Amino acid sequence: MSPFRVFVHYLARYRKRYFVGFICLLGASVIVMLPPVVLRNAIDAIDAGLNGGDGPSRWDLAAYGGIILAFAVVEGFLRFASRLLVSGTSRTVEYEIRNELAAHQMRMDQAFYTRSQTGDLMARATNDLQMVRDLLGPTLIDLVRVFVMLIVGFCFLLTVNVRLALIAYAYFPIVAILIGAFGHIVEMKYRAVQDQFGVLSTRVQENISGMRTIKAYAQEDVETAGFAKANREMMRRSMSWAFYTGAFFPLMMVATGASTILVLWFGGREVVNGTITLGQFVQFNTYLVILANPLMSLGWSATALQQGMASTRRITEILGTPVVIADAPKPAQVERLLGDIEFRNVTAGYLDKPVLEGLNLHISQGSTVALVGGTGAGKTTLVNLIVRLADPWEGEVLLDGHNVKDLPLEQVRGSVGFVPQETFLFSDPLKDNISYGRRDASESQIQYALVTSQLANDIPQLTHGLETVIGERGVTLSGGQKQRAALARAIIKDPPILILDDALSHVDTHTEEEILRRLHNFMAERTTIIIAHRTSTLASADIILVLDDGKVAESGSHAELLVQNGLYSRFYRRQLLAEQLEDDDAAVAESPA
Repeated sequence: MSPFRVFVHYLARYRKRYFVGFICLLGASVIVMLPPVVLRNAIDAIDAGLNGGDGPSRWDLAAYGGIILAFAVVEGFLRFASRLLVSGTSRTVEYEIRNELAAHQMRMDQAFYTRSQTGDLMARATNDLQMVRDLLGPTLIDLVRVFVMLIVGFCFLLTVNVRLALIAYAYFPIVAILIGAFGHIVEMKYRAVQDQFGVLSTRVQENISGMRTIKAYAQEDVETAGFAKANREMMRRSMSWAFYTGAFFPLMMVATGASTILVLWFGGREVVNGTITLGQFVQFNTYLVILANPLMSLGWSATALQQGMASTRRITEILGTPVVIADAPKPAQVERLLGDIEFRNVTAGYLDKPVLEGLNLHISQGSTVALVGGTGAGKTTLVNLIVRLADPWEGEVLLDGHNVKDLPLEQVRGSVGFVPQETFLFSDPLKDNISYGRRDASESQIQYALVTSQLANDIPQLTHGLETVIGERGVTLSGGQKQRAALARAIIKDPPILILDDALSHVDTHTEEEILRRLHNFMAERTTIIIAHRTSTLASADIILVLDDGKVAESGSHAELLVQNGLYSRFYRRQLLAEQLEDDDAAVAESPA
């Protein structure tokens, strides 16, 4: 998507509004040229009276003034109407692009956000979008106004004196050269400013979100210095951009002033020679005064055009990014997914690094499966493929015998209760957070989820109970409380597939055992995949799958894998020893000195 195509697209969509607005602008541009005609007649009449002829009466002068005032009123109304139509339409365009941008970002896959910076995306959705709005509103109407005024003004100048009109417009080639020379440079400079603004926004966002970590490690001075460095680069780029935009305006003033000097020189001689009257000379110079304002604004309009194009290009980079994970052209129609999962020769990974290679796996409906493996073994990648946060490079992931790519994306994700490693809670009341996946949840369903996740015990500690606003990213809750809130959210959803990706790592052992006990009946009715490290969690699974080098190295029940004395047995003994050491440390800490 090119910026020009976006420009044309919205002009075509709202062509009626823009057309009427430009007609009003054309009318205003013609009417503003009529008062100098009245002024010429008034001056010629006064000049005739000074030279012995019949001069104008007071009523004549009042009539001249009344006509000029009437023209001013009509011109003002037409200009107001043109700006209301064009600038008002640009607000509508801004609204539509913002909605389109937000919807498109919602459809983007996780890899897009992995390689993007949050601050840069925010800058494109705010500053850049505002520049696009200005491009399709004030900038557009000013550019059209300049173009129309120059044509209409030249026509009126020709009616006074052809020679002077050509002299007055002799500097236009210089203006064209200046616009051509400065335009591309201004666009590049402004693009650099916006890119750095994205970097600066990202740094601010990260510092605010990670403020507790910064303070815990006493890195305030380091982060302040880092921000100052990015801010200096922002200032340097802004000054470079301001140098070129600032230089363009005075150059336009010099070109316009040079034209005025030529007209005064040659026009004055025409008056002295009697070629034109004094009134015509005043009329001609009044036209130049009227044209001076749009000519002066031409510099601003030209730079605003380049800024708008640069911002439009930054936005179209997002809108033009293809949606990788989307519904098939003709999705399969399945009334309800039950939870039978199969991987056939699946290879997947991140960037260019494969994590799973040729994986074959079948998880029966209603079974509870635990995934075990070292860091980077592919556990999270595997569950991401089920919920289509990523798609396999090769092979197929099947749900109830259907390729997940052939099923409606909303149905696939609606059938999975996913509790990821990194819990995210919105800055909303706790009740809204836990009912996020099911807005119509009843009070009994909410209470069941709270009791099962063992979050019910913490509700009395909160200031307003379930209505407590928990702060950005759940900052007012502990790590364990956030994990249990995320678990309650998945339980309320009541899905046929439940995925717990290390979902109880911040919960103490006693609470975890109680949660697993209460989850037993809930998991019995659905397919459950658990990624965990604690021995109690692993032992409760029907089947344990040990991932190594992107493949299933071992599979079986807890007892069967211990007998094999393989990878799982060694992993289990290490975890058991680590838990015993934790318990000993806790006992020592609680014992009296």
